[in-house]
Amino acid sequence: MSRIRSSSRTVSASDLPAGSLNRAVTLLEAIAQGPQEGCELSDLVARTSLPRPTVYRVIEMLMTVGWVTRDPETRRFNLGADLAALGYSAISRHPLERTAATILSALAETLNQVVYLSVRSGLDFVCIGRYESASQIQVGRGWAGMRGPFGMTPACMGMFAALSREDVRDIVKMCMPRYRRLEGFDESGFRESVARSMDAGYGIYGNIILDRTTSGLGVAICDPSGYPIAGIGTTYITAWSDETQQKACIKELQKAARRIEERLLSPGAG
Repeated sequence: MSRIRSSSRTVSASDLPAGSLNRAVTLLEAIAQGPQEGCELSDLVARTSLPRPTVYRVIEMLMTVGWVTRDPETRRFNLGADLAALGYSAISRHPLERTAATILSALAETLNQVVYLSVRSGLDFVCIGRYESASQIQVGRGWAGMRGPFGMTPACMGMFAALSREDVRDIVKMCMPRYRRLEGFDESGFRESVARSMDAGYGIYGNIILDRTTSGLGVAICDPSGYPIAGIGTTYITAWSDETQQKACIKELQKAARRIEERLLSPGAG
């Protein structure tokens, strides 16, 4: 059985009681969906509805294997570097990322901007790829491995545009409490962006978070039935892009998405 190294001792999966597995997963997901500065113990109790002693006991086990850390000053919990290493390993092996990497690296050079590849995981998005150009001025703060409520990126808006209005309405309704916890979230701006994306058939991202200087565009990568399995997106300085440039950007994003779809359908395709 493989063993996991922590800073204090070596722990194997057999050291974790089987009954704690589901609670550990629940707590890890709660931390991942929590604020960037981390979660307090009381937050985790409220988010998971688990008894406080249980939360503390399972968190201590997760800290032992390096999957959770606690800030010594704020006493907030966050995901640990050991867990991040596992996540990055999984991302690098994701078949979609391997298929899309060359295409999206070339797209980043064409746009002179950062391009992101994201997939949906339940009510979350997970960024599985970030591709940069050689340009010295690039807009984009996201990273591979970033996770958050589905809808909060240009790539998500691209996927929204490929879903039915009923599906989008249900997702937004379920995610809205989490959106509202994001600092600077503008609900009216968000709903406007969703509506514009649905009408346009591609993602239009703007006026959603406090920073009004940047905007974004996104498109979906779909399976043969037309259902979105992933999204690609990019951000740009709002004042630097006119309508003609935005249309050219969308055309390049759509072209890249279709090439990825072709490769997924026929792995030998160029």
